[in-house]
Amino acid sequence: MIITRLLRQLAPYECLGCGAEGQLLCSGCATRLIPVPERCYRCRTLSAHGKTCQSCRHTSSLFSIRSATIYRGLAKELIWKLKFNSARDAAEEIAAQLLPLIPPIKNAIIVPVPTATSRARQRGYDQAQLIAKALARRTGLPYTPALRRLGQHHQVGSTRDQRRAQLKDAYRCVHPSAIQNQHVILIDDVLTTGATLEAAGTAILANGAQRVSGLVFAQA
Repeated sequence: MIITRLLRQLAPYECLGCGAEGQLLCSGCATRLIPVPERCYRCRTLSAHGKTCQSCRHTSSLFSIRSATIYRGLAKELIWKLKFNSARDAAEEIAAQLLPLIPPIKNAIIVPVPTATSRARQRGYDQAQLIAKALARRTGLPYTPALRRLGQHHQVGSTRDQRRAQLKDAYRCVHPSAIQNQHVILIDDVLTTGATLEAAGTAILANGAQRVSGLVFAQA
């Protein structure tokens, strides 16, 4: 972290949109992010606050998923900086965009969806954890790394059914007492089919959580 701060002073970040020095996404360019209509993540039916619709809720562990933006343009560049260019500060920019989407609820805790450990080792960090920690600092909500990833499958390019099969039993709750009767807000960077969040939500609900919602930066 000390090295990161020194490098930041020697070579400050430039905004991905306009090139202004100081941060990866300035406040002006942040307004260019494409918003996502609030809808059921599965069937795309419009739904207030991203709630899972009645039809899809019967087979989903998730009460809702809210996304800040579409996975293209500046949003895609920001995520790539975080995941593939060691730009940890991108997590702070992402957390700032997620902040308005946090529901005003009691007994809420923030839980990251763990990345495959092979990916985390390559990067030197887990990007979902960085985002979740940054969001917890901004909201004052408890941060709890309650899940452990068991499998190493990479979901890029997989269909929804393939993802669901690969992720079956992929997550284990390691701090069940921390989530008892809580509203767990799962944090991830990108939403594709929702299979990852569903698998994580299933593990959370099985260990006593009251409700599980998902919060992601970009929706593919």
